[in-house]
Amino acid sequence: MYGVIDVGTTGIKLSIYDEELRKIHYEKHILGFEQLESGFIEQDSRRLAEVVRGLSRRAREFGVKKLGICTYRASVLAWRRDGSPLTNVITWMDGRGMEVISRLPIVARALRKLSGSLNTILSPDSPAVLLKWIYGRAGIEKDVEEGNAFAWTLDSFLIYNLTGKFLSDSTNATLTGLVHPKDLSKIDIIFDLLKLPEVTPDVVENVSDLGRFEDMDLVVSIADQQSAALGMGVVERGRVESVHGTGSFIEAATSEFIMPKGGLIPLIILSLEGRRVYGLEGFIRSTGSTVDWLKGVGLFSSYDEMEELARMGRRKAILIPSLGGLRVPRADKLRGVMTGLDLSTKRADIVSGIAWGISIHLAIIIERMRSYLGSLKEPLLSAGGYSRSNAFLQRLSDISGMRVARLKDTEASSFGVAKLLAYSDGRLSREDLPKTPEIDTVFEPEMSEDERRALIREYSKLLEVMTSCEGNPFMRGSF
Repeated sequence: MYGVIDVGTTGIKLSIYDEELRKIHYEKHILGFEQLESGFIEQDSRRLAEVVRGLSRRAREFGVKKLGICTYRASVLAWRRDGSPLTNVITWMDGRGMEVISRLPIVARALRKLSGSLNTILSPDSPAVLLKWIYGRAGIEKDVEEGNAFAWTLDSFLIYNLTGKFLSDSTNATLTGLVHPKDLSKIDIIFDLLKLPEVTPDVVENVSDLGRFEDMDLVVSIADQQSAALGMGVVERGRVESVHGTGSFIEAATSEFIMPKGGLIPLIILSLEGRRVYGLEGFIRSTGSTVDWLKGVGLFSSYDEMEELARMGRRKAILIPSLGGLRVPRADKLRGVMTGLDLSTKRADIVSGIAWGISIHLAIIIERMRSYLGSLKEPLLSAGGYSRSNAFLQRLSDISGMRVARLKDTEASSFGVAKLLAYSDGRLSREDLPKTPEIDTVFEPEMSEDERRALIREYSKLLEVMTSCEGNPFMRGSF
């Protein structure tokens, strides 16, 4: 039996798989986030650790001997030597890094303008910047240097709480902006510019001896989006997948390390026995969170009703999915905007406009990936909660020009960890990892190429206007 703990932004899931990788048990604990003030989004680190330990013990009841975890990424916190947290988890959706950016020395601001890579790392949502905020507020620099406290990413905190080891897997560590994804070296200039202690965990591969927790071996740690890519078999150049949960993420595998521009992120999809699979990623911060917000304000009462409205709605209103700012193109302060409204606009048109806005924006990301890889292999694999919407996936197929395939089991992140657990036992080989799990539905493009390109072109023009105005208080959501 294999136990998988998938730590998401809004819930923590336990999946138990048998040796044939059939899921025999699933449970989910809701653990939402706290929005303390505008742009400040945390998660209760003490409660999170308690739930993870509790689910690990639950796995032991099923006879699990090997555990694996995947965690949401780019989120940081500090904790004491005894494992108790000093701070909550500052999540990847948090905006308090603006305070750090505003106080950067002149030389750091100048370097940001000269280097696209530095501009990406020294951005408000960067884990490196959020760690600087933690050091400044918690006053823990001396304790960290003396080994009495630690500050790093969520995966490291959970591994420490389960096994007492200060480790971080390469897929998580290299998204901090402090560890280079090409060779795992420290990025000294970031430590210098932010004046951070050069105290980092040991960076390990995705299958490693991470320690023991109550007679179980913890042997797998991987970031959730990369685990989803592995779960869908996206470990060969040109293969591409998308996960639509709190946000929407698209990963494409590459055959070598690529340092992209235009808001795409270089990453390690998998590190195994000295070999790495590299990739490119683009994302929208607010997908499922936008859907949940619109449900909360009464636009629809259930997800079934949302689906029916989206199916009925016209291509009229378009929601720009920027409730948490945009990464592609970079517009941290831009907040959600809906266009195309007039007196004839109906509720169904607005709900349909959510699906259209997210789909068109994802198509922009896909086009940028094509500029580096030349072509992407079809189908575009899809998982996550919002992928259950047929209306959304049909629009994504139309506007991307790709066949889109929804997995039968949309919990792809958990399955990726299960694959690695089976690999650690010798039940899967490296040649087995690219295999795609069972497909539920395939969506074929129904839009002409000319119409598709025209929509992308016009939407891109709209983005240029909107992002140029992001400093305007009406574009920031406060005035």
